[in-house]
Amino acid sequence: MKRIVGKHAEYKKLESNILQISQEAKAAKKKYGDVIDATVGMLHKEEGNVFKYEVVDEVLHGLNDSETYHYAPVRGTKDFTEGVFNWVFGENAEGIRKSFKYSVIPTTGGSGAISNSFYNFNDFNQKVLLPNYYWSPYQNFALEANIDLKTFSMYDDLYKFNIADFKEKAIELAKEQGRLCVLLNDPSNNPTGLCMTKDDWKEVIATLNLVNRMDIPAILIHDIAYIDYQMKDSKYSREIFEAYLDLDDEVLAIVVFSGSKTFSLYGFRVGAQIGLSKSQEVIDHFLRVGDYSVRARFSSVSQPGMNVIGKIFTNPVYKQRFLDELHVGTSLLKARASLFLQEAEKLDLQILPYCGGFFISVPTKNKNIFKDLVEDHVYVIPMQDIIRIAISSLCMDEIPELVRKIKKHI
Repeated sequence: MKRIVGKHAEYKKLESNILQISQEAKAAKKKYGDVIDATVGMLHKEEGNVFKYEVVDEVLHGLNDSETYHYAPVRGTKDFTEGVFNWVFGENAEGIRKSFKYSVIPTTGGSGAISNSFYNFNDFNQKVLLPNYYWSPYQNFALEANIDLKTFSMYDDLYKFNIADFKEKAIELAKEQGRLCVLLNDPSNNPTGLCMTKDDWKEVIATLNLVNRMDIPAILIHDIAYIDYQMKDSKYSREIFEAYLDLDDEVLAIVVFSGSKTFSLYGFRVGAQIGLSKSQEVIDHFLRVGDYSVRARFSSVSQPGMNVIGKIFTNPVYKQRFLDELHVGTSLLKARASLFLQEAEKLDLQILPYCGGFFISVPTKNKNIFKDLVEDHVYVIPMQDIIRIAISSLCMDEIPELVRKIKKHI
């Protein structure tokens, strides 16, 4: 048969073990009553339904025809873009506004923001630097953008963020390809649950500045998908942005917002990339290529999804109701995480440091861990030398048995 696809697409075959394993878990659960499915990266209630925000549902069903059916503007509405900016930076929003030029571009979820950033801020065949534990679709986004990934060790010997290896790999890659693009998923990293400290971020910023002073472009892609699900109070979850104030003029920071995680609007595919730089010229370039890619790839984002978020961010009553419901959701997640950590400590089960998010990871030397757990009716996601457990979708009653079975096979 003649070659029907382009040469650049010959490699393409979607093999997402996360999606496949999740489907297998659902099928097994219908067949057996004792199956524990710890694969789903969505927040669920105790009875098993997705954690739906009632205020989101009310606002969604109250939209008029134009807010629901019309095309959305490529650059979004002011309620959405300014609302997202204020939400993301919290108490630091005004300080960021005063120190930076910025632009907010609506995208198809956080995934669309990362995909566009990969494509527009790297030359073909270059590499993006990120930790060795990462969400596997990043690899798909990279290959689709004709680039690749390079990793540094996430943890040092004390299981702290490995700033030394980050610096070494960053400078090495910058010199090698004449560009440095870094992707960090923080706080509440997927898959580990790690949260970097403000001091860690100061070191990251210092490294980006060092590269910039070598006359090499430096770009930070900061995926904050799980920022609202930390174990600590939300008042302190935004303090890491204080480190941004030290960025040199020509460094570009792209903060990736996910409406899927923050609002449980998983199916609406609404997110944003927030470009920050002290250089207006840099932001002009960010907006120019961002506008083009939005139009060329998906035209515009979900109009109803964007309007729901915009209305909640700008209406004080809606926003307070949302905050109240978010507190319920985060409390649910914290209770599950605390129980998992308690049970793990009882059984002396080692986990990677967890401070928030939908996932906890357990190191393992058992190469057959996935198969062994499936035979014991437990489904998790195997990743390199760890297994990822989605506590977001578990119910409390399942956790002690889950920990026991993991310890049995680890």
